[in-house]
Amino acid sequence: MKISWQLYRLICLLQMLATTFFTFTSLISLFNTGRLYYFWETIFFVLMAALSIFALNLVNTNYPDKPVAGKQKNVFNWLFLINFFLLAFLFGLFFAEYRSLGLLRSITGGSLFSVPFRFLVPLLINSVVLIFQLLILYGLFNLRRELYSNFFVNKQFEFEDGTTSRQS
Repeated sequence: MKISWQLYRLICLLQMLATTFFTFTSLISLFNTGRLYYFWETIFFVLMAALSIFALNLVNTNYPDKPVAGKQKNVFNWLFLINFFLLAFLFGLFFAEYRSLGLLRSITGGSLFSVPFRFLVPLLINSVVLIFQLLILYGLFNLRRELYSNFFVNKQFEFEDGTTSRQS
């Protein structure tokens, strides 16, 4: 397996862990506050975790030359489309966190980098989750393209197989 796909598997695993953690924190917030926002946040993080699990499964079972087909293709297409909504959600989280840091900066009167590090941590974590989600989307696109090209390049027909006997 290429090093790029091994790194992709690592990114999927880290994203799965991060989104699982955020799912549990959203569930706890949902039970504590009862706000509808945390319900949707929980759903979105569960979908992100499902996408990273699916991507990891796709690399493990289909790489290097088994194309995406059948029910797997249907799930792939839906998760690929849903991922755009998840990216919009993550961009919203990122900009909301950046805006709250801007408000904190205006209250303290300093620059963004003069804000204590503990207030920057949520922005950094949201940035990493957003970047990982973008990488997973890009990786899924490349993986599917590579699986199909490898399938058609490596496909052998019965007459190409060296095990059949020829009579002269």
